[in-house]
Amino acid sequence: MQDVEIINETAIWRSREVKYVSGNWTQISRNIPLFELGNFSEGTGEIVNKYYKTVIRLPLTQLENRIPVGIVSNTYTLAQHYEVAKLCIDGLRNCNIGINDVHCELGLSTLSEWMNFRIYFPEKYDFTSTDSNPLKLRLECFNSVDGSSQLTILFGWFRLICSNGMVIGKTVSELRDIHNKNMDLSKISSIISEAMFQVQSDKKMMSRWGNTQINSDSLANWVDTTVSKKWGKKAAFKVFHVCLTGHDSKYADPFESERPSRKSMIKLAKVPGSPNKAKNLYDIAQALSWIATSRKNAEERTKWQTEVPKLLDFLRPE
Repeated sequence: MQDVEIINETAIWRSREVKYVSGNWTQISRNIPLFELGNFSEGTGEIVNKYYKTVIRLPLTQLENRIPVGIVSNTYTLAQHYEVAKLCIDGLRNCNIGINDVHCELGLSTLSEWMNFRIYFPEKYDFTSTDSNPLKLRLECFNSVDGSSQLTILFGWFRLICSNGMVIGKTVSELRDIHNKNMDLSKISSIISEAMFQVQSDKKMMSRWGNTQINSDSLANWVDTTVSKKWGKKAAFKVFHVCLTGHDSKYADPFESERPSRKSMIKLAKVPGSPNKAKNLYDIAQALSWIATSRKNAEERTKWQTEVPKLLDFLRPE
């Protein structure tokens, strides 16, 4: 990796490790590999399978070699990681956001066939709730050059104190596109422009969360039903105790037959930025996003982060 900082974050995509680096756009762009489509055959001069193509990663440095990373059908459209990331950068420029004012992160799978590109917006776009811990507006892009994952672009919020991520419905303005002849990358700029108009709606919603009180009985019932059904009993158990104590937790007895809110617990480490007891919907949203962000599976992590506001919709205030 050239001129970038390796950050302490990893994930798993399709059983392969994803590693992340950070830097400005110029630094990050130098580390995004290019790909090309080649014939699918055993070698030069051999019979070519006319129904498939090989996706080949091109060398970034003189020390690297060309390497095949996947096979795709003849109807497949290659969306280069670099092109997608640059279109996101261009979309910000069109919104009069200075590229020198943004921070970027790049996550690549082992063979670079999957990418997670992130852009953190300037400080003026931050949101700070009553807990005084700021959230940064973040654009995330996901792309696979082998067609195994959809091209996805979405906006969300990143909590600096604990590295939680959360996607709120108003700013989900997203592109989900499959890699075929109908793929239209030109939509990226308009999606970014539309999402920028929704940022204030997100902030108003989070402010309402901060002013909405929740009692313990409502919390327990919600965890035992809504959260347990959506994320499973173990995640529901953890959410409940983060809200109740501000700490991570584990089962005291894994075989205890009880609802998530009633199971015996062993208190673990303090969750960064969490109050000793959740007082409102905003605190609970951060507990949910902490659990979601702790998922190791990259695609599952994003899915859970987008589900946080939907889960809160089922929690009745006092």
